[in-house]
Amino acid sequence: MLRRASLISEHVIDEDGKPGRMFAYRRTVFIVHPSESTVYTLYPQHKANEVIRNPIERLIQRAVKAAERKERREVKRINVRKAELAVERAEAELRCIKSESNRVIAEMNVRINEIDVGLRNLARELIEVQREKTNLMKSVVAYV
Repeated sequence: MLRRASLISEHVIDEDGKPGRMFAYRRTVFIVHPSESTVYTLYPQHKANEVIRNPIERLIQRAVKAAERKERREVKRINVRKAELAVERAEAELRCIKSESNRVIAEMNVRINEIDVGLRNLARELIEVQREKTNLMKSVVAYV
């Protein structure tokens, strides 16, 4: 574990007042002798000091709310566009059914296929927006 740990500070003191270097890995703190590679204090760190925790929590909450606002905005935009395409598709189907011209029927079938492709792209875009928020929320877990 110590090989993967990150150096936090070169000069700290442990619980007994001995000087050392502080490393951290997966919320575990290692206090290592200043000149040797001997670990003499090891303890889990589940909660940070309020001086550090409060501003970080506010920053995280701000990022979470911004991600949720962005997701809501994008979902609404995508749903509105889907509804518009559904109406356009219905109009094209109606025109296709009413028309007796082979040219108009062919044009409407092409337009219906284009709309279907657009709807599939919007569905993919919706999944990407949701995935982006999910990835951000997974990152938040590291700080909770």
